[in-house]
Amino acid sequence: MRKFVFILILVFATISFSFKLDFQVRGYLTYDLNSGAIDNFPIAYWTISLPSPLDSFAIKLTDYMTYSHQTFNLFGMNFIVPRYYFVDSRFRLDNSYINTLYIAIGRMRLSRSLTNNYDGVQIGGLKYDTYKTSATELGIGGVVGYVSGKVGNYSYEVGGAYSIELNNYALYGTLKTDFGQFGAYYETRYYQLSLNYQNTQNLPFGTLKYWAGVGSATNTINEPSFLAGATLNSGPIFLAGQFAWIGGNKYDVSFATGEPSNPNQPRSWNVMGEIGYNLPNFYVGLFAKYNSIWAENGWLPLYGVKITSGDFSLSFANGDLYVSSSMPGTQSVLLKVTYNYQASIDLLAGVQGVLSQFAPKAVSTSAQREQTITVADLYKMPEGSKVKVTGTVLAPVGLLSGSTTYIQDKTGAIMLYGRSIPTTLKVGDVVSVTGSTKVYNGILEIVVDSVTVVGNARVEPVELRELSDKYMSNLVYVIGTVENVAKDNFIVNTGNFKVKVYIKAATGISLANISEGTKVKVTGILTLFKGEYEIQPIQQSDIEAM
Repeated sequence: MRKFVFILILVFATISFSFKLDFQVRGYLTYDLNSGAIDNFPIAYWTISLPSPLDSFAIKLTDYMTYSHQTFNLFGMNFIVPRYYFVDSRFRLDNSYINTLYIAIGRMRLSRSLTNNYDGVQIGGLKYDTYKTSATELGIGGVVGYVSGKVGNYSYEVGGAYSIELNNYALYGTLKTDFGQFGAYYETRYYQLSLNYQNTQNLPFGTLKYWAGVGSATNTINEPSFLAGATLNSGPIFLAGQFAWIGGNKYDVSFATGEPSNPNQPRSWNVMGEIGYNLPNFYVGLFAKYNSIWAENGWLPLYGVKITSGDFSLSFANGDLYVSSSMPGTQSVLLKVTYNYQASIDLLAGVQGVLSQFAPKAVSTSAQREQTITVADLYKMPEGSKVKVTGTVLAPVGLLSGSTTYIQDKTGAIMLYGRSIPTTLKVGDVVSVTGSTKVYNGILEIVVDSVTVVGNARVEPVELRELSDKYMSNLVYVIGTVENVAKDNFIVNTGNFKVKVYIKAATGISLANISEGTKVKVTGILTLFKGEYEIQPIQQSDIEAM
């Protein structure tokens, strides 16, 4: 009987505490050098990853920490209620027509836009909340879902949301073609309709990304708003520019951080630009902004400098960098700091450690299951999963990006990231890796806890037959004709598709013998940069003239 009770206690402990908690705080702190006033706007994110067999689901909480909160009483104590709380699930399907299915239930926000590419400004799209943000009571919120896949050469995503609390809905669809990506959006909360477009082109002098959009509420359809912008990356140089016109509805265009004071006025314009330079470990840029409100009041344009390194950004300017109730409409010298803090608590590992003292056979079975996981399995698990996988190292640590490398097995490949990766790893080392999965800039990676070398093997590159996520992080090769040769990149036209080849400076690869019209075989890691597939070679012999 005691043994039975003890087993029940272990089962309860496992269910109650076997999860992984990821915590992140991102925010903006603004300091007025004239008055000494400080404005801080932190946003906290919690993700609770559940154990198998519930590992396709996650519980997520998001909170604007300086806002007022609802509370609930539990055991005589008051607890705050985060602004967003929901359960989400993501399933990767082995079907080219539908490869991802996502469903979430609760209070959340559906955000989609093709114009939010520079300084957090967008027109139309969706920022749809499934509940009334001023509500004072708890509620179920609503449902959000989408499917994505590929039909021929076209990639699509179709989805929407329904608010049970408000009895309204939002619908959207995006389509990626050879001519760019198109998006259409409609929601019945504010009866907003909008169309978006974006595209990326590789030119002889750099990579150009441009976007445009038009949007309007249905009652101001005769006075729409529009936005157009572009960025250019040419080697280490970065250029950006954006213009927005607000028509009859001042909420058509949404502004995020770094905006001039009170930019949302009907029949007004806003323009902004930036020029910067990427140094080895940080970026420095000069920016300027102006709008019709400032022009009417005779104010100077906003201008300043910003320095970015990793998740840390520092901006210094002559006027408003962030609008808040504590510093409304000021024209003074301000300093802005963007910060990002992350932490993780793995209670599942702790519970497994305790259970291993009392139930070694059960834990052994679990450990065996963990050891036999494949790379392909990782792409079917929810983000934040604690994993252990074995693969062969594809690139020297840090060569293609700081604190990163890649591993591949017979089913696929994945990026590894973290300071725990030994810099002594060599290409061909077979390693056992533990860590947590994370999606960063559209690429699934393992944030590494530990790496152990267990052998040696040779990985042969696979032929890249299409631009698809199924080849992501793999060692691939293409054969085709060279086009658009630039300082550090060129295009390979295979006849079926075109793919960019980008040379990382640390590789020392020279393009002196590469010219347009040359037939080449290029080998490298397939990765993603700002939504564009590219191959990154590792050594000079990876680019072979034929």
